[in-house]
Amino acid sequence: MRRRRSHLSRGVAAVEMALILPALLLMVFGLLESGNLFLSWLTVQKSAEMGARFAATGQGEDEGTRLAQIVEQANVLLSTLPSAGSTVSVRSWPGLDTSGPGVTGSAGQPCGVVEVGVSFLYKPITPFIGDVLPETVQLTGSDRKVNEPWKPCP
Repeated sequence: MRRRRSHLSRGVAAVEMALILPALLLMVFGLLESGNLFLSWLTVQKSAEMGARFAATGQGEDEGTRLAQIVEQANVLLSTLPSAGSTVSVRSWPGLDTSGPGVTGSAGQPCGVVEVGVSFLYKPITPFIGDVLPETVQLTGSDRKVNEPWKPCP
């Protein structure tokens, strides 16, 4: 009689494990994927902030390399992400009024507003989450700063 009960309890444990394991794996991989997605979004946002902070200083204005240096500063953190699907855009406004479209590809003048935007294509790392999420997810981040008065303000 005891032998029969031990075989039955082993069979019940195997059935329970077969029912619980897929849900448990889905939950674990979902947590890993969402954590990685959140880390990537934070990296994108922080790289935009770094680029905007550098842009506000006016460094590179005299040499004519300001825009390239802003993009380089924003790419410092983006290089830590797994793929190279990122773009950095810079636009500015001549004064503090940012209601218009701004000037794309310009870091602006002293006392104007500069915005650095970063876009990144995130690819899920877990294979079966790809059926739930799209193949790529576009993550964006941006930050605006008022340029410092490195020259007299217009």
